Amino acid sequence: MSEALDTTVRYTGKHTAVIVVTGDVDLHTAPVLRAEALTAMTQGARHLVLDMAEVDFVDSTGLSTLIVLLHAAQEAGGSLRVASVPERLVRMVTMTGIAELLPVHDTVAEALAALDVAEAVDDAGKEGVGGAADEGVVMSATASAGRGAEVSDVSATALADQGVDDAVGGTGPSR
Repeated sequence: MSEALDTTVRYTGKHTAVIVVTGDVDLHTAPVLRAEALTAMTQGARHLVLDMAEVDFVDSTGLSTLIVLLHAAQEAGGSLRVASVPERLVRMVTMTGIAELLPVHDTVAEALAALDVAEAVDDAGKEGVGGAADEGVVMSATASAGRGAEVSDVSATALADQGVDDAVGGTGPSR
């Protein structure tokens, strides 16, 4: 396992964000992914696509985080999709039933194409959750955690520019 999780959030539409996830999603780093995704939702992104191409490892806490994010997106009238799952993780995604709960796409482009209809519906009739995000805005966060330690050294880039306080430092709402 690596000791870091990096996320980059890219707003691709009025209500859509792609979150590129790099590293391990585990007990120590899953709160960072959850916080980044929930922050994107407060910025107006109801539809989230997680780009998992650079994920090395996902433990049960990481799987649980995916379920929490799925429920949060659905409660906001949106969706969660997973894209570019590495071959080494495909078996885990299918055997645990994650693939039955949320759409898994071969590429981010396929996931975004599947959202085109949902975006059209959103633009036609739904009011944004927390306002619309600007296209092209990118935010990133890095967390380093030693084995057996709490998440530490969490930093965020561009969050202050977005007016988001402590978005990465918290773990989001507990369920």
